[in-house]
Amino acid sequence: MEIKFSIRRHDPMDRENPGPYYREYVVEAAEGMTVLDALLKISEEEDPTLAFRRSCRSAICGSCAMTVNGFARLTCNLQVIPEYEKMGAMKIEPLANHRTVKDLVVDMAPFWEKMEKVAPFLMPAGGSETNQVTIEDQARIDESQRCIMCGCCNAECNSLEIDERFIAPAASAKAWRFAGDVREGHQAKRLERLSEEHGIWDCVRCLHCTQYCPKDVKPLKQIESLRSAAMKAGVLDNPGAKHVEAMADSVERFGRLDEGRHDLQDTGFLRSLGMIPLG
Repeated sequence: MEIKFSIRRHDPMDRENPGPYYREYVVEAAEGMTVLDALLKISEEEDPTLAFRRSCRSAICGSCAMTVNGFARLTCNLQVIPEYEKMGAMKIEPLANHRTVKDLVVDMAPFWEKMEKVAPFLMPAGGSETNQVTIEDQARIDESQRCIMCGCCNAECNSLEIDERFIAPAASAKAWRFAGDVREGHQAKRLERLSEEHGIWDCVRCLHCTQYCPKDVKPLKQIESLRSAAMKAGVLDNPGAKHVEAMADSVERFGRLDEGRHDLQDTGFLRSLGMIPLG
């Protein structure tokens, strides 16, 4: 079955034609061929200048994440024929919300910088005599440990699209892996940092991170766990926590959300005045 691939090309080092532009390739797709198989076939048989990342080809390393027909996917486990029959096209682009280095290769440095900010390692309490963890305790962080750092969730994140400083779903999920660990000795400090501006409260709950995660990490669920833990730990001096408190207070007092009163409690009187033009 011949299938036409439309691939976004972009080479900032090419002075004559840097792009971006789309180039079409025709691939003879066999049953079971993956998108990554097709890209390798194009690279080996037709155009060796096509740049893309890949490694394990087993959906373990996360290297081959790209945008396929508008959505972030792992190309090593996405079969060509079913995808083409479903979408009627094969359009391959680099991950969104990432700077393109060349063709389908993106700059992952900001991804790793965000990951570094959440201190992705355990800081156990001093003097602890045991490292025993119950099955129930482990279950709380199991999902967050599935992450393979592919970047699909960040590519689909609406908050990151408008604010590149947002901590983003991948780092947030990794943060819960350690903040939610019963052996962690600095949970409060972690939660305070995560509750700062551009942190966990800037998530708009679009659910795209959870929808397109290839490993079912459920990043939004991990962000909700961080928010809940932060409020229980008394980390309340931030707009997100104040918003939740104001909403809960309104429902408790009046049985419904009093939007006028809620805005005053949420943002304060002076800040509310500044929002009058928006009305």
